[in-house]
Amino acid sequence: MMKLKYFLFLAFVLPVTVLFAQRDNGDYSGNMGGGGPLVDSTSESEIDTLGFYLEDDESDDFSDNSGQGSMLFTYFEWMPGYGVYDNFDVLSTHYRPLAPVKADTLILTGYIHPAKFRVTSNYGRRRRRMHYGIDLGYPTGTPVVAAFDGIVRVSKSSAGGYGNLVVIRHYNKLETYYAHLSKRLVNPGQMVHAGDTIGLGGNTGRSYGSHLHFETRYLGTPFNPTKIIDFNNYQLLTDTLYIAQNAVKIQTPTEAEKRAIAAQKNQEQINSGQKVYHKIRSGETLSTIARKYRTTVSAIKKLNGMKSDFIREGKSIRVR
Repeated sequence: MMKLKYFLFLAFVLPVTVLFAQRDNGDYSGNMGGGGPLVDSTSESEIDTLGFYLEDDESDDFSDNSGQGSMLFTYFEWMPGYGVYDNFDVLSTHYRPLAPVKADTLILTGYIHPAKFRVTSNYGRRRRRMHYGIDLGYPTGTPVVAAFDGIVRVSKSSAGGYGNLVVIRHYNKLETYYAHLSKRLVNPGQMVHAGDTIGLGGNTGRSYGSHLHFETRYLGTPFNPTKIIDFNNYQLLTDTLYIAQNAVKIQTPTEAEKRAIAAQKNQEQINSGQKVYHKIRSGETLSTIARKYRTTVSAIKKLNGMKSDFIREGKSIRVR
């Protein structure tokens, strides 16, 4: 009987272990689905190249522990980044894309500053090494909060130079890193809202004084957080982030992009049950507006106390 139990254990348990905890081969050469780092002549103040030398990352010891593997959560449609990211790996620190990056527009809303302390070290080159985040002078034991809504992907100790680390994948498709924590207060797979405490400031890992190392990444590629965040006033600089096939850009959107962004925001408000308003443009009627928001003329008239179908250009009316 004991031999039979041992055989069943080998036959069923070990294959599952191999499937869900494959060892990491440490190969970082596949940058954004390409054959090597991308080259761009635009200055760093305008653009971050999607594709980077992870050898620099490793030299600063801000990499995955070589002894740790991968563990993939089942990826459901309602989870952040579904359809953009290929998996939800709760062990590997950095996400590694399996295909080339596609152009995309990210809508950034609901931001809460993770740590209202001064910047002590900026993003960029640091003595021939690349510093992929922003350091904030953060006292040990002070609460650190999530920047946006999302789900915790990684929460682990001894994450190379990061020390105690939390990585959150957000519904806006970004990932944010919170490193050198003295204590982690969340687990992988845990849903968090912007402003929720996820850990306490500390001095773990490659750190020479208590501070918070904060990173913003898209599909595993870091970009300068100051492109989207005002670290002096603790707020977003923009609500829109453009992803080209090889770059993260901040730029003025075209009229078509503005309409697409507005439609996406409206849909998000509809899904969340918030009130939705529409600014009337030239040539629009209640019928065209109703079709756009998948509602009816009578419903719009009722929401706004309207007795006729007459509308005036430039006026805002509630549609949901």
